[in-house]
Amino acid sequence: MQTLAPIALFVYNRPWHTQQTLEALAANEWADQSVLYVFADGPKADATEEQKERIRQVREVVRSRQWCKEVHIVERQRNWGLADNIIDGVTQIVNQYGRIIVLEDDLVTSPGFLRYMNEALELYAEEPRVMHISGYMFPVKGQLPATFFYNANSCWGWATWARAWQHFINDPLYLYKQVTKSKKAVRKFNINNSFPFLSQLEANMLGKTKTWAIRWYASFFIRKGFALHPYPSLVNNIGHDNSGENCTLQDDFHWATLAESIPVKPQAIRESRKARQLMQQFYRYQLKIPPFAPNPGWFSRLKGFIGQYVPDKIMYQYRLHKQPEFRAAEQIKAELRRIAELPRNKEDITISLLPHPVTFPDAASFLFIYDEIFVKQIYEFRADTVNPYIIDAGANIGMSVIYFKQLYPHAEIVAFEPDKSIAKYLRQNIASFGLTDVTVIEKALWNEETTLQFCSDGSDGGRVVTEANCGTIISIPATRLRNYLTRTVDLLKIDIEGAELTVLADCKDLLHHVKHLFVEYHSFAGKTQQLAQLISLLEESGFRLYISAPGIASEKPFTEPVVYAGMDGQLNIHGIRQ
Repeated sequence: MQTLAPIALFVYNRPWHTQQTLEALAANEWADQSVLYVFADGPKADATEEQKERIRQVREVVRSRQWCKEVHIVERQRNWGLADNIIDGVTQIVNQYGRIIVLEDDLVTSPGFLRYMNEALELYAEEPRVMHISGYMFPVKGQLPATFFYNANSCWGWATWARAWQHFINDPLYLYKQVTKSKKAVRKFNINNSFPFLSQLEANMLGKTKTWAIRWYASFFIRKGFALHPYPSLVNNIGHDNSGENCTLQDDFHWATLAESIPVKPQAIRESRKARQLMQQFYRYQLKIPPFAPNPGWFSRLKGFIGQYVPDKIMYQYRLHKQPEFRAAEQIKAELRRIAELPRNKEDITISLLPHPVTFPDAASFLFIYDEIFVKQIYEFRADTVNPYIIDAGANIGMSVIYFKQLYPHAEIVAFEPDKSIAKYLRQNIASFGLTDVTVIEKALWNEETTLQFCSDGSDGGRVVTEANCGTIISIPATRLRNYLTRTVDLLKIDIEGAELTVLADCKDLLHHVKHLFVEYHSFAGKTQQLAQLISLLEESGFRLYISAPGIASEKPFTEPVVYAGMDGQLNIHGIRQ
């Protein structure tokens, strides 16, 4: 018999639901040959004693029986939240085994669920277009084949492979931009405009909610992935009793009788038009859309037609009042305009651009940093876990730290900022956002433990002294980067104003621990350029390099070389381990 996929079950504080889920799982045909991993989320910081007791009861239920051949329990000490708990658990297990079956604590499976899942995982293991196996299918009014493909997923009992999960993208803003590249794509994503999936993605983008399933759906949607579904369903969701994190009172998704088993046979990999049609009808019924409406988007199109004849000022006020994402964008623009009008080096400027106040000493440097980090997102990367280890060398006022924490709230970050006048803003902004697991080290990076002369400019250009005339000179302690490269580093970001080659050369033998590398290279006017040595070092260390010039660059270097803050060139170098 084939090797069975491990099962990952995610539980929290619902002991009765967890009991039903485990009882049904144990009754499955291949449960006694399967390995089960249970990820039990921990209490929130403000949890009541009653809530803590329910969490304890859930863990007691999990430990009460040998539900499968092997049972491994991961008990979170603090609350991760459903999304991060699932993303982290799935990533761990699927990368270890190559495939995975996923359940939550309110899913009752039929006895044939595990057989169907494992047979489907085996049949389509080498088919890259198939990215998801669903165990649940909605109770649509119509008849469908025993198995079929449908370009949307169900997260109520599902399975996937490491080859597919590597394409999971946790950044809702990136996903939103990809999905909305065309009206046709938006229409398909919304199941022929019958259900507002894009609104769910918008809510994640605006920070109003955090749901992993919409991000997984969008991730394989933009890759034109396929999801296999059964009919009838092999799973029932018993959580629509207002007890779950993302479930409300709802009975329209319940099957009176589940399929005992579903045979898995080879079939053409193309979407079932019938399934999409029936799902469109199902969603229209859920949203109470009138049957006479030719398309659920008819009212929006009517408003768009009328809008052509509405004065721009009135339309602007309407969008400002009715569209929260438009209102948020306009608030950001207004704040940026205000900052742009401020003089340079005006200390203690506070801006309400992000969810919490950010304070900084220089308007011009802030605007450049904000554009690079939050608009262009030059530091975006895909980690294999929800708690990556990040080294931020040259953290400045902490904008990069804030960005990393928004991308991965459970990340562990070591942030270096040697200039005490700047480090105070770094610490202040970390406190403003309530960020944890961030270690601030007020030292420069160098190739030895020493004290260096440092040129402080009060904004973003502080550097180790290399010339006599460089402004305010201070003495700072220095340490070696190699002291922090003794474990896997998911991202190493280096922006240390000309010291990059010295530091990286000192720890070349440890760079194999680094998965993603960002280096801001600096060329100083009148000084020997070190670009060739830096590129050679990074390529020899196993990185594939991508280079861009967003900062200091000369369009006419023969006749009009640009020099700013002593620099005549600046490059962004992204390295990805091959």
